[in-house]
Amino acid sequence: MEKRMNKEELVKLIESLKLDKNEYWILSSGALVLRGIYPDAGDLDIAVTEKGLKELKDNYNLKKKENGWYIVNDKIECVLDTKEAWKIEKYGEYNLQSIEKYYEFLKGSTREKDKARIPLIEEYMKNR
Repeated sequence: MEKRMNKEELVKLIESLKLDKNEYWILSSGALVLRGIYPDAGDLDIAVTEKGLKELKDNYNLKKKENGWYIVNDKIECVLDTKEAWKIEKYGEYNLQSIEKYYEFLKGSTREKDKARIPLIEEYMKNR
């Protein structure tokens, strides 16, 4: 199994990204780790704007996957998306996928690891 990253390791990985912070937002388990909801993440999934994707292509050797995502490196994958306020929450200095949007995704998922996160998200939303 791959080595999972705690919050400190994840922040180092994010800081190493050759990408304007306004051109991407952090998705999935990475966003949960930064919020303190989840202890670790196996990788960093990000959504990027058109400009962000161009920056990544200029700085990395991206490989496009069959599902439309791009492999940036062995720890980072990205997907092209449109930047809309309802999708994104500012958390400290980072743009994260909105917790409500992620919650909706989880409720529609059939993956066990996603279903297991639902109670954690519900607890977080109830207490914020």
